[in-house]
Amino acid sequence: MLSITWEEKGQERPSEVTFELTEQGDNVLLTVTHRRLADRSQMLSVAGGWHTHLDILVDRLNNQPPRPFWATLTQAEEAYRARL
Repeated sequence: MLSITWEEKGQERPSEVTFELTEQGDNVLLTVTHRRLADRSQMLSVAGGWHTHLDILVDRLNNQPPRPFWATLTQAEEAYRARL
């Protein structure tokens, strides 16, 4: 497990990002948890951003061309806006 703090200008205290790797047979599960986000707007941005970066990581690991960042981010943020 690796945890880092992430400071945003104007935020009272930094948020915290944790990366955990868990063995699952021949595979490894990566869990990213981002805590202490200031508000819903920041949650939407962060959730969409991590989702997009991880989707692109999966593409790279599978030797596939990475999906376009901004279009993927827009779709992810819209999906999270409906969920959160």
